[in-house]
Amino acid sequence: MRPFDRSISREDRKLAMSYAQGAFLRFSAMWSLAGFTGAFGTVFLAFSRGNLDLSPLFREITVGIGAALLGLGHSRYQYYLLTQWPSHYAALARQSQSGWTPMSVKGGFSPRAVSHPGRGKVVLAYIGAILLLFALILVLHRGLPVMGTIFFAEGGFFFARVLFWKRAFDLWKADGSYDSGN
Repeated sequence: MRPFDRSISREDRKLAMSYAQGAFLRFSAMWSLAGFTGAFGTVFLAFSRGNLDLSPLFREITVGIGAALLGLGHSRYQYYLLTQWPSHYAALARQSQSGWTPMSVKGGFSPRAVSHPGRGKVVLAYIGAILLLFALILVLHRGLPVMGTIFFAEGGFFFARVLFWKRAFDLWKADGSYDSGN
């Protein structure tokens, strides 16, 4: 599927995609790196203390996989919004380039949230997925270090987003929809 089938100017498409690359891909890469660095640190500490057990490690990895599924779902929804309403992301890019922040009163308000059929279902799906992830953590909580669980979940969530957006940008570059050089 070619993105941006709706009528949109080349400049708006370029702005929307550059915003997505920065806000989705780069941001997720940074947090994924932080999460996996923390996860490695907790595993290293457990190993150095001589109490590294494989059962908690596998349960932490399971939490990371659950968070990764949540990250994939979140990225897929953002992809849908980006391809259907790129002008929304172009407006966000213009605001970020002009120095607007959510706390600045004089800069005005951010663009209105995109409204579409089924948006209420998306909110319920988010809530359900987050509750399911917490339920997974509660089921697997016995013997899990809290920081390890947090770091594996963070790393899994954001790494899935990095993989999704990297693949999307690679496909867009291959079909000529996105030119990162301009």
